[in-house]
Amino acid sequence: MTDDFSGRRPTRRSYEELEADAFVRELEEGGAYVSPGRSMPWRGLEGHDPLDDEDPFERGERLFDEWHALSENDEERPEPRRPGRALDIEPPYVGEVTVTVDPEIARRHAERQEAQQAATAQPTQYTTAGGTVTVEGFTKVWRGPCVQCSQPWEQRRPASQRRRWGRLCSDICKAAWERDRARERKQRQRSDEAA
Repeated sequence: MTDDFSGRRPTRRSYEELEADAFVRELEEGGAYVSPGRSMPWRGLEGHDPLDDEDPFERGERLFDEWHALSENDEERPEPRRPGRALDIEPPYVGEVTVTVDPEIARRHAERQEAQQAATAQPTQYTTAGGTVTVEGFTKVWRGPCVQCSQPWEQRRPASQRRRWGRLCSDICKAAWERDRARERKQRQRSDEAA
């Protein structure tokens, strides 16, 4: 094995990598599809090694960064470099911004807003089991007392949803409700057994 800064790639590989390669080759020879994106170690002389494009200085610098990125001392860790191009214009850039909107889109948006304001001006209201539902624009609001503690509370959801409203105001009330139901069920069961 060569030293890490010589520019040549080390050729020793672990037993697991060799075994994985042999398994993949066996699958390919048997006609199976193996994804080309599979992470795979260097394949020796079979293909192009992208690290051959690095000169020894770049390779040494990369290995140095990888080594020190794993350091436990914060002082030894280098500032991570972000891949990609640097910004062409350094922020903050102050300048005039012009926004143009298609007139058809603006008209439809204004119509939707007017319809929503008209719906909220006179909200639709109806009664359900245990409370009252008010449709305010694109939102439904349920108001009523909690089944367990009888305190008034409300729930909100999108107007498009059609499902049952919860009747318990909190997890505490839900736990108490389930305890009471279990107690009643057990009492009925005992009375049936006694009879």
